[in-house]
Amino acid sequence: MSASATLPSTGTRALIVGAGGLGSPASRVLMASAALKRLTLLDDDQVDVSNLHRQTLYTDSDVGHDKVTRAAEALRAENPDGITEVVAQRGRLRPAEAPALLAEQDLVVEGADNFATKFLTADAARLRGIPVAHAGAVRWSGWAFLSAANAEGPCLRCVFEDIPGGRPETCATAGVLGPVVGVVAALQTSLVLSHLAGDPFAVGTLFHYDALAGKLRRFQARPRPGCPLCAGEISDLRMERYVPSPN
Repeated sequence: MSASATLPSTGTRALIVGAGGLGSPASRVLMASAALKRLTLLDDDQVDVSNLHRQTLYTDSDVGHDKVTRAAEALRAENPDGITEVVAQRGRLRPAEAPALLAEQDLVVEGADNFATKFLTADAARLRGIPVAHAGAVRWSGWAFLSAANAEGPCLRCVFEDIPGGRPETCATAGVLGPVVGVVAALQTSLVLSHLAGDPFAVGTLFHYDALAGKLRRFQARPRPGCPLCAGEISDLRMERYVPSPN
C-alpha cells in the first residue's frame, strides 16, 4: 500500500528550515507521504564530508555543493510522480524576510542548528498563525515538539522560554550521534503527519529521546502563564530579540 493511500494529499505548503541532519530525513519522509502540495527547503550551507554520517540525502558527490540544490534534486529523483512540488531556496531565515516567506506556507518544519533561528521561526510562525514542528539534537539525545498555530495551544517559548545565554552546546560544537538525529527526525515528522491526519493530540506533544539511556519520553505541553508570545506581547521580529545573552 502506498503512503498516499493512507494519507491523501492535504494541499499543505510546508517550509523546512535547515536541510541538514534533521531537515534531510524529514523532507524524505514528508515527500514519500505524498501529503504535501509543496515543500520548500531553506538553507544557506554547502555539503561537507562531515555531514554524510547523518544527513541522509547527500553522498560523496554532493560535497562542496549547495545543500538545498542537491536535496531538491534527490527528492525529485526519489519521487518522480510530481505529487509534491519541491522548491530550493538558498539562504537563512532572517527577521526582515521571515514574514513574506511564511506568508506562503501552511506549516513549518524547523531543524535549525542554533536557538536564535528556532525562536525566530517560532515567533514568525505564531504571528502568521501556522504550527511549527520543532526539533533539536546534540550528543546522545534530542527532542521534537509541535507548537500550536495560536494562543489556544503552547508555543516554543512555553517550553523553553527564551534563547539560552552563553554558548549552549550544538551539534556543531559538541557533535551528535547519527542515529539520534534519525530517530528525532522520525519523531518530528510523525507529529507533522499526525497533525495533517487530524490528530487533535499532536499539537503540544513534546518527545525527548535519550539514546544513551535507551529511553523515549512523551509529554503534553500546555500554554505557559506569562509567555510573551502567547500573550501577544511579541508583535514584531526585531533583530535584537534573537541575539543570545553573553551570560
